[in-house]
Amino acid sequence: MQLHRSLRDRMMGGVCSGIAETLGIESLYIRLLFLFLLIYAGSTLWIYLLLWLILPVLDVSDRYDGLHRFYRSRYDSMLGGVCGGLARSFRIDPTIVRLVFVGLALLGLASVFPYLLLWLVVPLEP
Repeated sequence: MQLHRSLRDRMMGGVCSGIAETLGIESLYIRLLFLFLLIYAGSTLWIYLLLWLILPVLDVSDRYDGLHRFYRSRYDSMLGGVCGGLARSFRIDPTIVRLVFVGLALLGLASVFPYLLLWLVVPLEP
């Protein structure tokens, strides 16, 4: 499948969702990657705008329906449901995910910011 902009799951120009459809993954991961690179590298905005201008628009809604969506957990939630949603997505115990976030925070690594970002960006499961 060719690289394209998507009409199906777009938020702005459809660049991130088009890349996600091409790779066969959820668009949230590409959006978070673009946001991370924007914060730490700064040149992502120009790359996004360039891709917005260059990439053709394509609607592949039939292929997108089979992809797995990442949601915050409504039922296995202690603080926002992020760890429960990640655990369900990776098919592991939520306690392990919680321990990883707490361990990274105690080591001084920035795990609080990604957690809050996921809490704001990831939708709650229906």
